[in-house]
Amino acid sequence: MLRSLVCTTFSLVLAAQAPASKAPAAKAPAAPAPAKEDKVLATLGTSVVRESDFELFLSVSLPEQQRAQVMMMPGAREQYLKRFLDYKILAAKARKEGIAKGPDFAKKMQLMEMQVLIQSLFDRDGAALKDKSAVKDEDVKAFFDQHPEKFMTPESFSARHILVSTRAQGAEKARTDDEAKARIKEVQDALKAGKSFEELAKTYSDDPGSKDKGGLYDNMPFGRFVPEFDKAVRDQKVGEVGEPVKSMHGYHLIKVDKITPAVPQTFEAAKESAKQQATTDRQEKVMNEYMDAARKEVAFTEGAAAPVAKARKGAK
Repeated sequence: MLRSLVCTTFSLVLAAQAPASKAPAAKAPAAPAPAKEDKVLATLGTSVVRESDFELFLSVSLPEQQRAQVMMMPGAREQYLKRFLDYKILAAKARKEGIAKGPDFAKKMQLMEMQVLIQSLFDRDGAALKDKSAVKDEDVKAFFDQHPEKFMTPESFSARHILVSTRAQGAEKARTDDEAKARIKEVQDALKAGKSFEELAKTYSDDPGSKDKGGLYDNMPFGRFVPEFDKAVRDQKVGEVGEPVKSMHGYHLIKVDKITPAVPQTFEAAKESAKQQATTDRQEKVMNEYMDAARKEVAFTEGAAAPVAKARKGAK
C-alpha cells in the first residue's frame, strides 16, 4: 500500500529523531538566566535581521549534529551568515518588485507551509512512531516463518551457448537472417562431426560475455536473459544441444549443463535480510495506522465531498 510513499514518510520520521539523553535529576529551581542579547545583524529598509533569525536559518538548513561539526570549522559560520544575508537581500528585492503578488506565489507558500507543518508534526510524534516500529528478535523470526517465499536461494542454471548475432558487430555490418541461419548450420554440422561445443563457442560466438569461457554462464538465476533464452533452458534436456532459438540478439544454440532448484534459506543465513524486511513491514503498518487515524481526524474524503441532503419542503 503505497510502500514507497510510506518508506519516504518514515525516513522523515527517523530524520527528525536525535538520540535521547537521560533527564537530569530534579534540582531546586535556579535563578533565571539573564536574557541573551538578540544582536542586530543587518537592516533592510525598515526590517531588522537579528541573531535569532540566523540561528533559526541554521537549524532548518543543517541537522543538529552536522551543525555542531560545521560550526567548528574555521570560517564556516561566516560563510553561512553571508549566505543567509544574501538570501534576505534577494528576498527583499523580489518582494519590492512585486513577485510576491504573482498568481502562483500564494500556492507555493502553501506548499512550503505544508512541508514545515509536516516536519514539525514528526518532530513531535516521530519518537513514538519509531518506538512503535521497532522489531524484536521474535518478531524477525515470526516474519521469517510467515514469509518463506521471501527467503529462497533462487532457482538457477548453468548453460553454454553460441550466439550468432544479427546486429552490427563493430565495423562489420549486421548479418541478414539467412546469413545467420547459414552460420548456425555450420556450427551444427561441426558438432555432428565431433567438434566440442566449448571450442566452437570460442570460434563462432558473438557473445563477448561468454565466448572466451566456451560459451558458459554458470549458476545464473532465471530472469537475467531474454525470455526466449530462459524458456529454451527450461525446455531442453540437460546435456543436449537444442534447436536454434531466435531472440532480439540473433540465433542461439544452447547446451544446458544443469538446473539447480530454488532452496529455502536457513534463518541464520537470512537473519539480516529478515530483520530489514520485518522492520520495513512494521514501519509500513505503523505509518498506515497513523495515516488512517489522521484521515478520520481531519474528515478527509478523496474526490468531491458528497452533497448534504436538503430537508424536504414542509417536513416537520
